[in-house]
Amino acid sequence: MKKNILILILFFISFTSLFADTFLINQAKSYNKFEINYFKDETSTLSINEIKKQEFKQSTKNNFNLGYHKGSIWFKFDVKNSTDFENFILTLNETFYETANLYYEKQGNIEKLSNSLFTLIDQREVKSNHLAFNIALPKEQIKTIYLELQGKYAYFGKVEIFEKDYFYSKQDRGINTFFTFILGMVVVFMFFTFFLYSKTKERIYLYYLIYSIFLIVYFSNICGLIVFINLQKYIYDLQLTAAFMVGFLILFSKEYLQTKKYLKTMDKILTFLSVPFFILGILVVYSYQPWNKFINNFSGLICILLIIVSIMIYFKGHHQTKYYIVAMVIYFVSVVLFTFMVNGVLEYTFITRYGYTFGVIIEMLLFSYILANRYLLSKEKVQLYLEEEVNSRTKELNVILQERELLLKELHHRVKNNFHMLIGMLWIEQKKEDFSKENISLLIHRIESMAMIHEYLHQSNNLEHINLKVYLEKIISNISLGYNISEIKTDIKQINVKYDVATSLGMIINEVLSNALKHNKKIENLVVEINVNKDISENIFIVIKDNGKGFNKENPTGLGLKLINQFCKKLPNSKYDFSFENGTKFELEFEE
Repeated sequence: MKKNILILILFFISFTSLFADTFLINQAKSYNKFEINYFKDETSTLSINEIKKQEFKQSTKNNFNLGYHKGSIWFKFDVKNSTDFENFILTLNETFYETANLYYEKQGNIEKLSNSLFTLIDQREVKSNHLAFNIALPKEQIKTIYLELQGKYAYFGKVEIFEKDYFYSKQDRGINTFFTFILGMVVVFMFFTFFLYSKTKERIYLYYLIYSIFLIVYFSNICGLIVFINLQKYIYDLQLTAAFMVGFLILFSKEYLQTKKYLKTMDKILTFLSVPFFILGILVVYSYQPWNKFINNFSGLICILLIIVSIMIYFKGHHQTKYYIVAMVIYFVSVVLFTFMVNGVLEYTFITRYGYTFGVIIEMLLFSYILANRYLLSKEKVQLYLEEEVNSRTKELNVILQERELLLKELHHRVKNNFHMLIGMLWIEQKKEDFSKENISLLIHRIESMAMIHEYLHQSNNLEHINLKVYLEKIISNISLGYNISEIKTDIKQINVKYDVATSLGMIINEVLSNALKHNKKIENLVVEINVNKDISENIFIVIKDNGKGFNKENPTGLGLKLINQFCKKLPNSKYDFSFENGTKFELEFEE
């Protein structure tokens, strides 16, 4: 068999001492299950020389699982190399031990190799997130190996010895690659949930999004992926994510199961039960044990409760919970397997160690499906409801609009006809010699200003928003045609006002401008400036000024100033004034 595919095989040969077994490394077989002896050093103070004097009375399989213990655990086993190679790697298949010391005889001396969870991966002799050691095993020699382990977590793992090249090739396509793929799937689920939340803004999607974020961190932590980014010093602090995951799982389940609708009392209970997990998450940062044990043990109980509640709600008519039930049952089984393995009840195997990973992925697939299905169903219901509402409101509005349109058209038509009749009669009177043509012209302009607003309304689609710029410029243009004026400068902003305001402003502009033109007939190069603007407080300002000779406003004899005064009073909170420095200046301010 070629060197680069040689698999190191460990199996039982014979007894070399009372408590240590000898294992043969042989390239011809694929059997790698064996037993090793162990000793508990609860004080964690014994040296290798003291350990060599101890009797290793207890034994376990090389895929060991001893549960939680105080102090250190020492393993002892003999190995014989029957291959053509001498360079091997011994691995524990786990990442979380704070102390991992390997002792074996080399060239007559005791060789000590050290590794640790907190050793940066760049500083490790074996570049792996799993704790591993380079060992030299001369051919056909028996070596006794001592392995010291210490950590805050439970004692489980798998002692394996591989030919060096094979170890690295196995690592490249091994469990870390699988974990990275799983992590990528979880990230995809997270972005999918974020999309649903951004569309709906519903709490259920927010809870599951946060659950997914904590799951990514927790998953990276328990699988040892954080070692690759040198964050292993936070391994115990990051265990809080396990507690927060359960807390947000409870909140998510409440929303999806609609416990507030089907089981009001249980809704309050679940809300109450979510709080201790957030507290446990904080406590585990301050003291890893015993709080981590509480998190692991109570997580299974919460799963049982959620399954029972979902079954009850299913029989109450919420049949969509069947997918949730399946997801939670699978998740619960994986949690139970992992919890029992961690506590030393079940054997350390691929299923018990990594079954939780598969359970999480299946759970997330089903949860993503039910969330997508929920989104589509809610969207369909909303769409149907909106369609019904739109159809109903459209019918009502069509009737109202038809009636209003007929009424407005009739009203505007009559008002417009009446104004045209008045204009015609006054035009006839203007031809008579005993009437003042100038006074009659002013009356005509007043009536035309009133007619323009009605004409504008008749053509407008929005009766509550009259464009002052369009309306006033039309009035100004109409007035200026009857007078000899050099220039009218206008600066009117795009401001929309209501019908009553527009009518009053039309009459005010008509009177002020007509008055300026009437009193300044003999002024050459007469210039009138008209500004209409709005300030920060939404008040509207109107300024009309000319370079003429002015007039005496204290003794008004005409109708103009009376009209200005009356129409200004109709504007909300208005105030106006005339000034006569270098001409006449009219200023008006009112609230929109």
